[in-house]
Amino acid sequence: MADIDAPTPALTPKQAERAIIENLPPVDHHGEIVEAVGPDTIRVRLPFDPRFVGAEPWQDGSGQVFSGPMVMGFADTAMYCCVMAAMGRGVIPVMVGFNINFIRPAQARDLIAEARIVRRGGRLHYLECWLTSDGDPDACAHITSTYRVSRRDR
Repeated sequence: MADIDAPTPALTPKQAERAIIENLPPVDHHGEIVEAVGPDTIRVRLPFDPRFVGAEPWQDGSGQVFSGPMVMGFADTAMYCCVMAAMGRGVIPVMVGFNINFIRPAQARDLIAEARIVRRGGRLHYLECWLTSDGDPDACAHITSTYRVSRRDR
């Protein structure tokens, strides 16, 4: 089991990807690719799929965009995976608070999540996540969340 105060990630990108598949229910798997992990950080890509796009065009008629629930779920997955990558498979992160600000529409292309642990507490850990559409430097959403982190009994 990894040390909670370890300065380097406890999991590699591939191990973090595997944690998504092994720990989350199948409905939460969307082909996410963990591109990088660092001390308390992660970068995750959600490959574009037309099924993720809502039926309504954006209000200015510029095209269809990702559904809000899909964007929120991806942010949650990225932040969950951030905790797992930073702390290892010996912990159970459970979201207790989630706040999202939609800044602009997530375009119909890959969605990128850059998440980080802002503060580690005794049991509560505070995270933030920025989402961007691939190739667009401007964020489409900013998310903050709180996770309760406990040790596995193994």
